[in-house]
Amino acid sequence: MMKIFGMFVCCVLVGPMAQAQDSGLDPRVGEAKTACAAGDLQKGIRLLAELYTATNDPIWVFNQGRCYHQNSQLAAALARFKEFIRKSKGSPDEDIRDAQSYVQEIEAELQKDRPASTQTPTANPGVTTGSAQASTLEPNPGRNLRYAGLGAGILGVAALATGAVFSLLVKQTQREVEDQTKNAGVDSSSIGGELADGRRYETLQWIFYGVGAAATATGCLLYWIGTTSGRPRTSSTSVSPLFLANGAGASLQTPF
Repeated sequence: MMKIFGMFVCCVLVGPMAQAQDSGLDPRVGEAKTACAAGDLQKGIRLLAELYTATNDPIWVFNQGRCYHQNSQLAAALARFKEFIRKSKGSPDEDIRDAQSYVQEIEAELQKDRPASTQTPTANPGVTTGSAQASTLEPNPGRNLRYAGLGAGILGVAALATGAVFSLLVKQTQREVEDQTKNAGVDSSSIGGELADGRRYETLQWIFYGVGAAATATGCLLYWIGTTSGRPRTSSTSVSPLFLANGAGASLQTPF
């Protein structure tokens, strides 16, 4: 009975040793180590992949991460170390801790080497950047309307001024006719020219007043539309006719 037990113990001890010796005798192990150290990354990774396929041992995935790391391929090394941790069930705790340490080290290096422009700035709702302000100001869809409104307004003011001139001519002609009719014996035919001029002046007066009022009102309306274009309306604007003792015009009421 003791002899059988002794043979069983010997078999148990010799089995793992033989397996380790078979792994150590695989020439691809040394070739992979040499290739990684010499910078032949492609060959080293290929040999380690063959070893992993042959043994299904995740330690070769760990060694792929070391090979990438030695050759400054940080992103690929990080992926292999994470893959080893994911597949490391049954692996020694020391290997797992080493892989986790390498992951932290590589992530720190990648974060340090990342350009500053790729970092997301902290949003501050109380501060508006210059580019955001420029985007709200350009393009300006109401600029042409404002220019048209200014042009119509200038034309309207000129027409109103012309109407005022004809109003003065009407009054002047009226005074001349009144002065002539005060004199006894004045023939009405002698003042016919002044009367005709007065009627013509009066007609032109109202024509220019009407054109001026319409142009001014239109210019004000166009300018207001151009000013409020592209932004919400916060106030009301009213346009109303304005009648004076010597003429007529338009009144625009709007806040700025």
